[in-house]
Amino acid sequence: MPMNRTHQTDLIVALDFPRADKALEIVEKFSDLPVIFKVGFELFMAAGPEFVRELVHRKCRVFLDLKFHDIPNTVAKAALQASLMHVEMFTVHLSGGSAMIKAAATALAEIPALRPKMLGVSVLTSFDDVCWSQVTKAITGHASDVADSVAGLVEHATAWGVDGVVCSALELGFIREQFPNLYTIVPGIRPEGFEASDQARVMTPAEAAALGASAIVVGRPITEASDPRKMAEDILKELSLVKISA
Repeated sequence: MPMNRTHQTDLIVALDFPRADKALEIVEKFSDLPVIFKVGFELFMAAGPEFVRELVHRKCRVFLDLKFHDIPNTVAKAALQASLMHVEMFTVHLSGGSAMIKAAATALAEIPALRPKMLGVSVLTSFDDVCWSQVTKAITGHASDVADSVAGLVEHATAWGVDGVVCSALELGFIREQFPNLYTIVPGIRPEGFEASDQARVMTPAEAAALGASAIVVGRPITEASDPRKMAEDILKELSLVKISA
């Protein structure tokens, strides 16, 4: 019988704001909490690289979630710039293929002291099987379900050079079982009772942590709460109490 052990799951707070000042209000509230801040498209387009540098200057841990997907040379240069900004991790689309991801990994190897984690995005958590089958049928002529596509992409990605993956909570179990060394980030996390209208595959913080998530991403349930700090503290406490099977 497996023994229980305490598993530490990182909390990533999504700074999904259209203005830097609003994002910084949250950052200042959490200055002494052990969280990672996610900067995605909206905030990056509004505030740019300087906002990321400001977070790093404040000694914040930063997850740059721009999901790079382009020709290999372009993505390699983007990965290098992410490293020079001293972010802790960034994302690439696994559908960019082996040449793209290997080029990024090669670029990162040139500056090992600054190397962030490169995380692969397989199938976005907004997709359910019906919507994803429409996409795969349009591309290949054959419909595939989400689980099969995620499994195939993750299996290849480990050989291509990623350090981890972004996956839904529903794929987390088999990924942890098959690829235990991958750093797993799970978006679509909603505390008990919070409606998830923008994600198709969701779980609570405790459920994801119990399955072995390395980190979870929580946005609006924290940033739109009447007391964002208390909500973050409650989630951190919930994560610290979770035990998983080893």
